[in-house]
Amino acid sequence: MSTTNHSRPVPPGKLAIFTADAAPTLEETGMMDAMTFTEDGADDTPISTDELEQLQAGARLTVPFRQEGPGGFSLVSIDFAPGYTLPRHSHSSDCLYYIVEGSIVMGRRKLGPGDGFFLPAEQPYAYHAGPDGVKLLEFRHENDFDMKVYEKDMAQYRSRAIESMQSAKGGSAES
Repeated sequence: MSTTNHSRPVPPGKLAIFTADAAPTLEETGMMDAMTFTEDGADDTPISTDELEQLQAGARLTVPFRQEGPGGFSLVSIDFAPGYTLPRHSHSSDCLYYIVEGSIVMGRRKLGPGDGFFLPAEQPYAYHAGPDGVKLLEFRHENDFDMKVYEKDMAQYRSRAIESMQSAKGGSAES
């Protein structure tokens, strides 16, 4: 039995089997460009080591599948800890999300297992993970995209995001 390195992109038009265990992180793939900010000065306050560690501990994004070349399909598996809060942001490609476990709160809507949402390219959005966290699947017909952040003050966002995760750990429900 031969082993295949599933962490590499596959050619379009070919049968591909992928495994969760072999999935690289989103960062390892280089699929998403560095964040850019729509507001001048939004990221003037550098992130502290403690903030970075707390935010990284609350998120795991892996890429079980991606095709080579422009317009190739990709699948990102997203796990966010209870209360994990995303900044208001957009991407340069359409995204289709499907919730496998847990829940999210997007605006006034709570979405759970079997629910999902579609976002056209450049549509700003944000959400936070519910009290049990969330596991989502993100489907794209693109394997190279950007992330534009619409927050006016990233230091303030990071403070809110960390507080939300700490509150969720303490047992208070996210609404």
